[in-house]
Amino acid sequence: MLVQTNIGIIDANPSTTAGVIDIMAQLHRYVPQDSTTGHVLETIAAHGDVGAVVRMVDAKRARSCDVTSVHRLDGLEPVPQEFHHRGVMLQVSHLQFRIRSVN
Repeated sequence: MLVQTNIGIIDANPSTTAGVIDIMAQLHRYVPQDSTTGHVLETIAAHGDVGAVVRMVDAKRARSCDVTSVHRLDGLEPVPQEFHHRGVMLQVSHLQFRIRSVN
């Protein structure tokens, strides 16, 4: 079942790692969690452009040593939006073509 929730405006700078950590922590409140253990029950896709996805990966890496899955932001999976995903795939295939054509 798809549930959409208006979370309003998050007052954080999305161009810094600290700001992205704040944004992801706010979004993580909507991830289903076990009420007794606090473990994440389900992973939710966090869509963004390529730059935002890179910052989300950096934010998760910065929190990777925390004790709980909530603090590690395990419930959010950074995923590029379809248009940006296509661009990344074109860049990767172009790079592979260049490498193969040199050999």
